[in-house]
Amino acid sequence: MDEQQGDVNRRLEDLEMRIEEMRSGLEQHGAIDDRLRQEWEGMLRQHADIRRRLREGKAEGTEAGETLAQDIDVLRHAFFRWVARVDERFKPPGRS
Repeated sequence: MDEQQGDVNRRLEDLEMRIEEMRSGLEQHGAIDDRLRQEWEGMLRQHADIRRRLREGKAEGTEAGETLAQDIDVLRHAFFRWVARVDERFKPPGRS
């Protein structure tokens, strides 16, 4: 595994860990409704697709590796926006 592929893999694993931590916490509190669950499942499909492409060696070469890295950044951004919306939705009234 070259250095770029290793970096992409580490970033994907970090994102996977964050996603799992959030999922676990929200499910414990019963805080995910159908709409949020559908968005969640879409993010998990994107993550699985990136993981599959990485395993298939599609991160070889600079351009391919950069594409996967960008896809991870897009998914990471979508995940953190989703978390912010969930946090805002379940924030106790009167708290900013």
